[in-house]
Amino acid sequence: MSLIVSDASPVHYLVLIQAVEVLPKLFSKVVIPEYIVSVELQNPKTPLSVQEWVRHLPGWVEVRKPSRLESLGLQMGEEHAISLALELSAPVLLDEREARKIAEARGLVVVGLVGIIERAASRNLLDIRAAFAALRKTNFRISESLVDAAIRRHVSVKPPQT
Repeated sequence: MSLIVSDASPVHYLVLIQAVEVLPKLFSKVVIPEYIVSVELQNPKTPLSVQEWVRHLPGWVEVRKPSRLESLGLQMGEEHAISLALELSAPVLLDEREARKIAEARGLVVVGLVGIIERAASRNLLDIRAAFAALRKTNFRISESLVDAAIRRHVSVKPPQT
């Protein structure tokens, strides 16, 4: 297992669908930029369950500030996450399309929320259909075709139960 740097969105939605506990089972440590913890995840508009989670961060979360901030023309949280991932030579957990493109162009391994759900399901850490059903009840924007494809991939690699 390795560490991963996360932007706010994936953590936010994993908390909302009550699946954030898959992260320490997939990665030894999750690094979240200080800016994201202090500003984005504690914004008064952020759901109370997410704010509460941030107030009581588990031991597998490390909050850090990048030593050098990359100016990438993105939102601050995404810039902080990419900067930290570059600094730590770590994969980055991002969902926003433009941020993902920029991170990949900089040589980073990028994982999104769908990828985390798929990885967790493949290790029997969650039920993929239930996770996507819970995600659909939030304001997370995801195409049905992407969800269907993820479920098909999971079902096609899972051995039949007897």
